[in-house]
This record gives sequence, C-alpha cells and structure tokens, in this order.
Amino acid sequence: MILTCSACDTRYLIDPRTLGSTGRTVRCAHCGHSWHQVPPADSPRRLDLLPAPDREAAVQASLPTLVPPPTPSANYLPWTILLAAIVGLIVAGHLARDRVVEAWPPAAKLYAMVGIRVEPLGAGLEIRGIVTERRIAGGEQELAVRGEIYNGSSEERTIPRLRAVLKDAGERALSSWTFSTTGTRLLPGETTTFNTMVRDPDRRAAGLSITFTKGS
Repeated sequence: MILTCSACDTRYLIDPRTLGSTGRTVRCAHCGHSWHQVPPADSPRRLDLLPAPDREAAVQASLPTLVPPPTPSANYLPWTILLAAIVGLIVAGHLARDRVVEAWPPAAKLYAMVGIRVEPLGAGLEIRGIVTERRIAGGEQELAVRGEIYNGSSEERTIPRLRAVLKDAGERALSSWTFSTTGTRLLPGETTTFNTMVRDPDRRAAGLSITFTKGS
C-alpha cells in the first residue's frame, strides 16, 4: 500500500495490516504532518479481541520513506590489476622473446604456436673445427682456442658474440668468457674463423664448450 502525505506529497510504502481494521494516526517523517489513515476498502479485516486504544493515545508512526535500494557497486580493481599483470607478461615475453629462446630453446615452438616466429640465437650458423692448445707464454700457462663458423642457411646472417665455458670432468662449469669473431656477417656458404685465449686456465678443466651469446 502506498501512502501520500497531503502536505508535502512524500510517498511511503507500508503494509496495510499495520493500520489495523479501523486505521491509525500516522506522521510524515519528512515534514511532520499527521493524519488518520484508514486501510483500503479491499483490505482483509481482523477482529480486535482487546479494546481499541484511545485514539488520542495512539502511537504515531514515523513511516519509512520509499527509497530505491542502492545498486551494489562492483569492485573491479582486483580484476584490473590481474588483467594489467597478464598484459604486462605478454608484452614482456614478446619483447624479450630472443632472450627467452636463448635461455630455453623449446620456447621457440611455443611462440610459433601463437604465430610469433622466433629464431634461436645464431640460427643457420654452425660452430665447427674447434681446436684447443695448451702452451707456456712468459712463464705462464695459457689455453688457446680456435675454430670457424659456417653459414649453412640460404640468407645472410649476423654473427653473434661467442661464449666459451671451461668444464671439469663432471661437466660442471669452471669459468667462462665471451669474444667475437673476425667478421660480423656471413653470406650463404661463407666461413669465418675465431681465435681466443685464456691465461692460467683452471687445472681441473677437462672440456670446453662454445656457444652463441648476447652477452658483452
């Protein structure tokens, strides 16, 4: 049931049963105007077993205003942060794809699955003919290393820097260093050589590996 204050036109939604069978005095919570309100004609009647209270002593009711329920505000901040983090990882993974593939070559297949072509560092180039020589120079032992790089691809390739790693008999790295070749680019089928040397190599060294690297 909707009540309307005749003084200020404020509207209220109430249960008609609260008016009883004969009505009661009510007061507008907005302007303070009071009036006697009777239930609608089609409202079910009830039998009052106790004497009705004196009208003057009737409790005046402050009816609640008819206010639409507030719309709960959704908290999108956590989802925004999560989305930003995911986008950041995707962008970082795309920009650093060469380093990712260098550190973990199988990642190249994952990039290919999403349409991003990533070649491993030094793709199309082959390191071969590695020769090592231990010698004494100026009373100090040194290890000389030489070899060559061959471009077996069908296009010109840039030669990355090289990284040499000395390993013990258990394949554990003992020391490493980086160096460059005598050239910077190779045409298809071309070969270039490299030479490097390390002074006072670790006496436990039993093996050597040379790979391409972006390190300086």
